[in-house]
Amino acid sequence: MEYCEIPYKQEELKSDNYQSNYLFLEKLEQKILGNDVFDNPFLKKLALGTYSQEGVKFVLTQFGKIVIPFTSAICKLMGNSPDLQSRFMVMDNLYEELGNMKYSQCHPTLYLEMLDSIGIDKKSFEEINTISSIRILNNTILDAVENKSFAIGCAWLGYGGELTIPNNFPYLVEGMKQASFENTNMVYWDRHGDRDQEHSDDATMVLCMNTTERDYKEIEESVVDSLTLRAAIWSELEEICESKYRSPTIINGKERSALPLEYQALHEYYAALYSGDIVKMRNVWSKEKTTAFISPLGGIVRSYEDVIQAHDELFSLPVKIDVEYYDIEITKLKNGFSSVGRERGSMTIEGECINVAFRTSRLFIKEEGVYKQLHHHGSFEEIETQEKIMRYLAKIAA
Repeated sequence: MEYCEIPYKQEELKSDNYQSNYLFLEKLEQKILGNDVFDNPFLKKLALGTYSQEGVKFVLTQFGKIVIPFTSAICKLMGNSPDLQSRFMVMDNLYEELGNMKYSQCHPTLYLEMLDSIGIDKKSFEEINTISSIRILNNTILDAVENKSFAIGCAWLGYGGELTIPNNFPYLVEGMKQASFENTNMVYWDRHGDRDQEHSDDATMVLCMNTTERDYKEIEESVVDSLTLRAAIWSELEEICESKYRSPTIINGKERSALPLEYQALHEYYAALYSGDIVKMRNVWSKEKTTAFISPLGGIVRSYEDVIQAHDELFSLPVKIDVEYYDIEITKLKNGFSSVGRERGSMTIEGECINVAFRTSRLFIKEEGVYKQLHHHGSFEEIETQEKIMRYLAKIAA
């Protein structure tokens, strides 16, 4: 209990019935930890930055459809309490959810403020349709707290709900970090963690005081059903994100759909390279003094001016470059990101098409909120191809 005193006497908490119920719930918790809702594969992918910023927004918006009505479910459960002691236990949880009676600190308010900080205002949130698995969960929870016994309502909200938060929330928070939102309001997330374990412990206590052995089967079924529905939400969100919001595996400068910011920076480089557009290329590179370009055609070029000049000279040659960047690994840094991958495609020199393959690494930093390329290192995968191209270029120069 965080705010209210425990309403039960020590002899009640030491009774044979309480201890038997506690042992049942302890075994149940160990059994359900293998449910797919815990360490869910979708959450792991989200935390690794697998999905675009728009995809993360979509996930957080849908999760808000669970957060916002949660206090309503607690209120209904409290109204269904069989006695004052049970009502007192539920009140402690509700008091915290409602921000200690401060509207600005209510969990629904804090969650909406978090959404607003990433570009989703309240009106937009309310207009977005709720996915089917969340509608099913919310409707089933409301039915449980209104029409089932108090113990079953506790099972749905406690073991079937609060118990998932310490496991699931860190993945959501890491997914937000990977999405590189600017100035995100994190107060809602900061209010969770150990506190939710306390809520789960409170649910254990009140369940132990309101359960008999004949309830065990239905309690276990309710908890498993709740967790399974929550796992189904992650599965539905995964299906949607995989089809609409997955970060690309290949970049060639010809992409037309919205991209994560890191991939957009890569896209802009390849768009400039493919089109031979020196104006676009100027916008790609950082103007830092340490800017460097290690070209697969040989040499190290340093400084923004010299890097641009090197590209301008390349674009003036009768050379057409058409490559794609693949096997991409992005590592996000404090003020930028690194990218390691490979290139494949062709270089056409005076009508002669030559297949090429490169190993490529890059470093981008943020300048005025926009990613700019600071370092670029490229090398041929086959020395024979490099030598052939260098001979062609030497002939043109002569």
